[in-house]
Amino acid sequence: MNYIAPSYIDVGRDGEAISDARLSFNYTWPDEDPRLKPQSVRLAGPEDEQILNECVKIRRLDWDRFQEVNSKKPVHERVFDLINHRTIQFNSRSRYRESHVWKGRVMEACEKGEPISIILPVFCVIRNPVKRLQLTVPTTAEQVTLSHLANIAEMIRQLHPAGAVFHLITDSTFYGLPFGVTAVEAIRYVDLLRQLVANMGCDDTIKLHDMSQILSGRFEDFQKSFEYWSARFNADPLADGLSQDSYNVWLASMAASLNTAKRQLDYKALRNQFGGLGDCEATDDLYDRARSGLAEYRALKAAAADLQWEEVFFPNSLRATIHTKKVSSLGVRLYPEYKFRSNLLPYHGIGVIRFCEKTNLHYMTVEPEMFLCGRNGFTRIIGQDGYTKHYLEDRVG
Repeated sequence: MNYIAPSYIDVGRDGEAISDARLSFNYTWPDEDPRLKPQSVRLAGPEDEQILNECVKIRRLDWDRFQEVNSKKPVHERVFDLINHRTIQFNSRSRYRESHVWKGRVMEACEKGEPISIILPVFCVIRNPVKRLQLTVPTTAEQVTLSHLANIAEMIRQLHPAGAVFHLITDSTFYGLPFGVTAVEAIRYVDLLRQLVANMGCDDTIKLHDMSQILSGRFEDFQKSFEYWSARFNADPLADGLSQDSYNVWLASMAASLNTAKRQLDYKALRNQFGGLGDCEATDDLYDRARSGLAEYRALKAAAADLQWEEVFFPNSLRATIHTKKVSSLGVRLYPEYKFRSNLLPYHGIGVIRFCEKTNLHYMTVEPEMFLCGRNGFTRIIGQDGYTKHYLEDRVG
């Protein structure tokens, strides 16, 4: 069941399985419900397009300098050095450089004149009402992410005429079971993402695929493996050698990722549950559901890894990830400040845009919306549909 092909690097099962999304960590909860406070609000306008363009700019990469320094290297080495640059890659760059598997695939694509194929599981529905106050739809955070990935593909094209294609493996329906979200909301989120990609005109370099649909072609093998791992992880969360400390962090992150919106909790209950203010019956219930959800989440990941789905459905591709890994893997900064100033994924919060005096540019982080609404000095930017796109810090002077 756990046979691994000689060239297969088991990225999915290694290292961090769920992002650190705890809500009691590094956040200050207001004493009163901030949703009841007045907030400056305005419709998104033409001026916001320039701001978004600034947020996509990779400011720590001098593109002209990079091209000049690497001009005498073979094309495949230039491409490899680009994707392994610290502004794009957050996992171990030395470990990635030492892997013959990934560099060999870049070389093969360049020699054949084919696009560099990059597969990246991403875009899940997280219905925690602290992270987003509204239903899960694409916001500025998703738009900046897609623009950033398209920008990386364009930089690769300037080095290698065939360019690159990001195959984004959406896992909204795949993780609907452990996260407790409806298939309706998960499918709608992905449909809106597809529409956004088309509207942005980057559907030649960004392709969306549904993880559940991909694996359904081998559903007997998948179900057998999933049920095996589900039983193991429910019986013993440390069955695969995970440390207790890591499990505790994962459990808190899972609790902060469950659909608690369907419980219709008031602010005090949310604060008690996620703010670390003490034990209560509701918190015990949340963590019971989190333990079960985390076992199912890990079982889904393990079952997919058992199938080695990357090699079966996307052979000769670069396996990218949004998580910190110890094995050689491409940890993609989903937006320029991901894993620099900001650790939350685009769908684990709302985009917050600030102006940097040093660079004279705006930049975006992702933060829980509950800690932004009602705050002085921030304007909530909304779309024509009434959904919040992002929060913009007011500039003084």
